[in-house]
Amino acid sequence: MDQEELPIIESFESKLTKAKNSVSELILLELSLDESIEIRCEVANSLNTPRYILERMSTDENEEVRSGIATNPNTHYMTLNNLAHDDHYYVRRSLAWFENTHSSLLKILSYDKDNEVRCGVASNNNSNSETLIKALEDEEWKVRAALTQNQNISNQTRKQLSEDKNYEVRILMAENEASGGKILTNLSKDSYKDVRVSVASNPSSSQDTLDNLSKDEYFDVRYAVATNLKTSVKTLNQLFYDADRNVIEAAENHPKILK
Repeated sequence: MDQEELPIIESFESKLTKAKNSVSELILLELSLDESIEIRCEVANSLNTPRYILERMSTDENEEVRSGIATNPNTHYMTLNNLAHDDHYYVRRSLAWFENTHSSLLKILSYDKDNEVRCGVASNNNSNSETLIKALEDEEWKVRAALTQNQNISNQTRKQLSEDKNYEVRILMAENEASGGKILTNLSKDSYKDVRVSVASNPSSSQDTLDNLSKDEYFDVRYAVATNLKTSVKTLNQLFYDADRNVIEAAENHPKILK
């Protein structure tokens, strides 16, 4: 009697390669049911995976798989809408931080109980003006801090963030090159030294602002002025007589002095 042939067991590495590179609908469908989370994640992330498979995988028991669906550009809007209400914060965070997430979904996520989700919404350039205003009014300072990194905030919002009660938010505004000269000038008078250091380091600060900061009582503020490429030769010459040797050396080695 002929010996019964044993089934060929495909290796994990082979299946993983297929999950990453295959364009076959049948293969991707089969791998979407694989017991390995890593393989299912690759299928979820693949741009070759058909939309109907992505929709089915959006209810996968593993949050990493569902997160992959949330950040796949081919996932249908209604599937993403369901994921915006996912029970696991990891999935909602992925959707909030994803650069292609629609503004209507970001609006939903702006009400999320998880701070990190709301941070993603605040920093996401797809968030509309209504959502950005809500982030500005958020009680969690980290959400307002994330808002400072959004390219689409209005000048009024920038002004309000520069006057935020939390000094770390003000530091981020002081570091931001998109902050206007008037905002940086106001921040240069902040009571917190680290805010003034950030203004002194910002290449968008005006020469007048840098000149005023060169007289700051703290040497690290003056040192930041001495290393700022925007600082005028006149201000640098004044720093040659600073009380701190590090400030003097920084001024003496400034590119405008050495050329």
